[in-house]
Amino acid sequence: MKEKQVEEFRKMVAQLGALHQEMTAAAKKGADKPINAFKVKLINTVLAQANSVLGEARPQLGFDAFDDVDLPSASDVSFIVTQYVECAEKVRQENIRKAYDNVWYWKDTEIVTTPPK
Repeated sequence: MKEKQVEEFRKMVAQLGALHQEMTAAAKKGADKPINAFKVKLINTVLAQANSVLGEARPQLGFDAFDDVDLPSASDVSFIVTQYVECAEKVRQENIRKAYDNVWYWKDTEIVTTPPK
């Protein structure tokens, strides 16, 4: 990955992480409660970005976006976002390296990252 791709990837991971955290908390409060249409549009925007960044590495679920008429539940969103988070981590693991100084970097860059999970 080039530096610009790494930055785009990191932004996408941050958005997915925040979405995952919010939807997991919402699912605990009311798993079957529908998400409002405004949030569904925002969720779909994040997932569209994730689809673009992950490309072929995205989850193969036969899924592209949530329906903003037949609103998904918090647990539905949490389930799907979890799949994206896991696929993103797999891509990250494939694109990082450990240097001689025990610091992890994105391959072909000097951008520091955390060790693989």
